[in-house]
Amino acid sequence: MGSIRQPPDSPAGTPAPDAVRHVCICVDGSPVSSWTLPHGLAIAHAFDASLTVVRVLELPHAQGTQASTHPLEWEMRRSDARHDLGRICKEHQSPNLPIDTVLLEGRVTKEIRQWVSRDGADLVVLCSHGAGGWTKDGLASTAGRLVRDLPVPTLLIPASILDELPKKKVAYERILVPLDASPQAEQALPLAVRLAREHGSEMILIHVVPVPELIKPEPLNDEERELERRLIERNTRVAERYLGRLSDQLSHEGVRVRTVLTHDDVRLELMRSIEREHPDLIVLSGHGRSGRTPLRLGGVASFLVEHATTPTLIVRPRGGPASHPL
Repeated sequence: MGSIRQPPDSPAGTPAPDAVRHVCICVDGSPVSSWTLPHGLAIAHAFDASLTVVRVLELPHAQGTQASTHPLEWEMRRSDARHDLGRICKEHQSPNLPIDTVLLEGRVTKEIRQWVSRDGADLVVLCSHGAGGWTKDGLASTAGRLVRDLPVPTLLIPASILDELPKKKVAYERILVPLDASPQAEQALPLAVRLAREHGSEMILIHVVPVPELIKPEPLNDEERELERRLIERNTRVAERYLGRLSDQLSHEGVRVRTVLTHDDVRLELMRSIEREHPDLIVLSGHGRSGRTPLRLGGVASFLVEHATTPTLIVRPRGGPASHPL
């Protein structure tokens, strides 16, 4: 039986691909951002990880203005921010999961990136929109920069869903994992499997067979249409075997698995599948078959974080693939 490919053995002191020891939740003082806490708690409980809630007070000059803030006014803002962090802790604290808080000052994206690197957060949770309010125009600029720039797995919670029982205890009953049969895409599997085991989730492995790219300056002739048909049939057979092998292995590991194989434009078909399957969580690699590009996220990952209305966990591919079981 085939095995799920993972990065090579990590150097000493480097967490394994499915290890999350420290979860960071980013808030900005808005009600929307604090509603991400249940998701952060669900992740931290699943991995028995420590949890820190981080807020950044953005200095006036960091916002691109020349205005200055009176020291007394700034100290009042600090005090309000500390009070808000304390309230969050009190509302969500549990005896077996202490919550730490950190208040930083400066540029939001810069301070969070530095804190994540310095304090060793393994996973970051943030909302698609914050104090600036929710719009239908994709990510807010700060969330977009963080999702693309952070070097660790990042769970993005769409603000559009947070009015649906925002304080409800989160349970991931269905986890959808898009795969394109590449080693890079498979690097999302260890985290997805760990979460599925801890939550008793059904894992939905989905592969979209794309329409072959044939140059079409004019309508295809019969021979070209036959070539396209044969390519789709060949790719479908390979994808069926691929999903079957993964399903057999994960089932043997005690995970409930279902596979979905569809055809069409990859991005649009994934969105349709999300609407049909109603997953509670999407887990995918930041890059798939296209591999590493100058862009920090591949095309499919970028499209999903911009448009998905489901919490989406982006896993950063690292190293080259090696073949060994989970």
